Amino acid sequence: MDDTYRVNQDWRKLASRIVKPQQIVLVIGTTDVGKSTFCRFLADSALAKGFKVVCVDTDIGQSQIGPPTTIGIKSLAPDENRQSPEAQAPVSDSEQSRTENRIAFDGTADEFYFVGDVSPQGHLLGLLAGTRLMIDSARETDADFVVIDTTGYIHDPPAVILKQHKIELIRPNHLVCIGRSTELEQITACYSQQNWLNIHYLLPHRSVRTKSSKARSRYRKDQFDTYFSDSNVQQVPFEQIRGGRTPFFIGRVANEKELEILSRLAETQVYHAEWGSRTLCLIVPKPLSKAIITHIKNYLSLTRVTAEVRTYFERRLVGLIGSTGNTYAVGIIEGVDFQKRELSIRSKTDAAKQACAIQFGSYQLK
Repeated sequence: MDDTYRVNQDWRKLASRIVKPQQIVLVIGTTDVGKSTFCRFLADSALAKGFKVVCVDTDIGQSQIGPPTTIGIKSLAPDENRQSPEAQAPVSDSEQSRTENRIAFDGTADEFYFVGDVSPQGHLLGLLAGTRLMIDSARETDADFVVIDTTGYIHDPPAVILKQHKIELIRPNHLVCIGRSTELEQITACYSQQNWLNIHYLLPHRSVRTKSSKARSRYRKDQFDTYFSDSNVQQVPFEQIRGGRTPFFIGRVANEKELEILSRLAETQVYHAEWGSRTLCLIVPKPLSKAIITHIKNYLSLTRVTAEVRTYFERRLVGLIGSTGNTYAVGIIEGVDFQKRELSIRSKTDAAKQACAIQFGSYQLK
C-alpha cells in the first residue's frame, strides 16, 4: 500500500475542528470517495498532537486492519517526531500537498470480529454486533481519539437502515459524510436537529481513482495471502467442534444404522447427519429435490430438514473462537473426511485445535 496521501484544504479545516481529545469520528460514503485515506489522515493528525488513537475498520470487503471478512481495531501510540499534516504550510484549494503517513496499516489487528463475508448484504446483524463489540474494546483502551471506517454500502433501503443503526450504536461525536450531500441525506436527515451529533460533509478527494471489481478482488486475495502466509493445516475431530452460524456440529450425530436408513430415504448416500429438536441436517453428494426433502420430513415427523452437499465445507472461511468468546484467528476449511470424522483447517499455529467454537462464514475462497 502506498504510504503517502494527498491532503487538501478542506481536510485541514475539518481536522482542526474534530481532532480533539475524547472524540469518536465515524466516516461514511459510497465506494471510491477516499474514506479510508481520510481516516488515516485523521489518525495521523491525532497522533501528531500526542493523542492515543484507535482505528476501527468495519470495511469487511477492503479491510486495512485485519483480514477481509472481519472488523478490526488497531491502537496507535503517538510519536514525538511525527509532523502533523495540519501543521504544514497552508495550500490553496487548487493545490495539494503530499504528506507522509506513518501509520502501519499492514493488515494486522490488535483484535477483530469475524463477520464471515466480504459484503454487508445478508450480514447486517453481524456487522452491527461486531461494530459495537469493537467500539467497546476501543473505549476500554482509554484512547483519546477513535476513528471508524465503513463500507461503501449506502444506497438501497437496507443500507440506509444499517448506517443509521450503526450511528445509533456508536453514538459518535462527529459524522463525516464524503460524497454528494443529496445522496447521504437519506441517512443523516433524521439526525440533523439532534445536538449530540455533529454532521460534516466533504466532497470526494479529486485524486481518488475508481477501483475495478478485479482490483478489489486482487486486493482481497493479497490480504488473505499475507494473513495465511505462516499458517498450517490442522486436523480437528468432529467431536471437538462446537459450531456457530451453521446447522452442523450442534446436534446429535447419526450413527451408522441411522445413516443407512437416511440414505434409503434420500435415494443417495448420506455422508453425515445430525439430529436436533425435531430437525435433521444432512451432507449428501448432490442437492436433494424438494420432493425428497418433504418426504423425509413427513416420514420422520420433523419440522425442518436441511441438506447440503460436501462442497459446503470446501475453502470456507471460519472464525476460531477462544474461551473468552473473542475471535483469535480466521481459518480455512481445506478438506473434510467423513470416514475419520474430522475437518482439515488451515490457520495460524495451533489456533484450530485450540478453538472452543468455530463460526462458519459465508465466504468461500476460490
